[in-house]
Amino acid sequence: MLKNLKSALRLTALVAASCNTIHAGGLYLTEISAAETSLAGAGWAARAQDPSTAFTNPGGMTQLEGTQIQFTAQALMVNTEFNSDNGGDSSLDNWTPGGSLFITHQVNRDWSVGFSVAGFFGLGLDYDNGWDGRYYVDEINLVSIGFQPTVAYKINDQWSVGVGVALLSTDFEQQLSVNTGPNQPDGKLKLDDTTTSTQINLGIFYEPVAGTRFGIQYLSESDVDLETRPKFSGVDGTLIGTALSNNGLLNSKVDLDMTLPQSIMFSAFHQLTDEWAIMGNIGWQEWSAFGKVDIDVNASSSISKDRGYDDTWHFAAGVQYQLTEQWRLNTGIAFDTSMVDDDDVTPDLPTGDSWRYALGGTFAYSETLAFSAGYEIIWFGDTELDVERAIPGSQVSGTYETYAIHFFSLSVNWKL
Repeated sequence: MLKNLKSALRLTALVAASCNTIHAGGLYLTEISAAETSLAGAGWAARAQDPSTAFTNPGGMTQLEGTQIQFTAQALMVNTEFNSDNGGDSSLDNWTPGGSLFITHQVNRDWSVGFSVAGFFGLGLDYDNGWDGRYYVDEINLVSIGFQPTVAYKINDQWSVGVGVALLSTDFEQQLSVNTGPNQPDGKLKLDDTTTSTQINLGIFYEPVAGTRFGIQYLSESDVDLETRPKFSGVDGTLIGTALSNNGLLNSKVDLDMTLPQSIMFSAFHQLTDEWAIMGNIGWQEWSAFGKVDIDVNASSSISKDRGYDDTWHFAAGVQYQLTEQWRLNTGIAFDTSMVDDDDVTPDLPTGDSWRYALGGTFAYSETLAFSAGYEIIWFGDTELDVERAIPGSQVSGTYETYAIHFFSLSVNWKL
């Protein structure tokens, strides 16, 4: 009996401290620049119109002359209200700043090099204190920033190839409440860590005739190994605090191993007239690999958790209109299938099928300086939640109403 109780306590702590902590709306973001934001990412690997191609398709760098630098500042807002069936509602109106830097340099007619710094993975959630799902998550942030040198080679007038190797810095922080017993104030649990990993970025660029371009980008998997020690507070003198202490879990070392998924993006771009251009994407991402998490406590107790995520598909279409010699307008729409089935939505990953709607434009101030702005909304609509596990107070059900994410981006492009 005691042995079973210890095993159950250890597994419960593992699950509470790990399995539902590292997926803060995890997804690859296409909003890395104002142009990508204003086109919903359409033409991602085929446009090659500015230095962001150093990331979206390294092979496209051969299309850019001289040395070019692009800087982007961005604000992201998660906007939804969780209406609980049991009380304990929560608003999720969270602002997150972001930014990126891209540099390309034409070495000679055949070779180009580049460098990028961009945060393209992860989101954050911050629920109200005392909300109904606080034993799953109160606050969570999981963000990866990539530092990537790239090189491209122009095989001939039609074909170019490129490759980049990114050093990813992943920052993880999670806080959740701990149920200390009836009529007792909640305790708190915090986990955090910063780690690094690598990822390969391959690109192929093809322009059969002037104004018609195709591109393929491949991102490899990246193995992220997080190591943290759970930081408990407010559990001293409680039954759960005593149980955690007796089982060596109050200051245990927890290793969380996960995989950022590989992805493939195929894009096309066609200049219809001097004013109009159309573009689109078809993409695939292996989120089923991201759902498989290996958890190890004190290098002695290990479990593997498969959250049953699905691979996803991405479709996008966009239009550009050259209004004047200085002004170019952008708009785009995209659809992404969900990595999570409707019955498997959890408070740390309230996601589903999503639509992107975007608009913006670029103003060429001079031959060497241009400014771009973009707005995009990712629309999830109403998302249902119904979860429960073998921990008192863990049953949570309700609806994330009019769930949306808003992006506001400003870019400066400078040609030296």
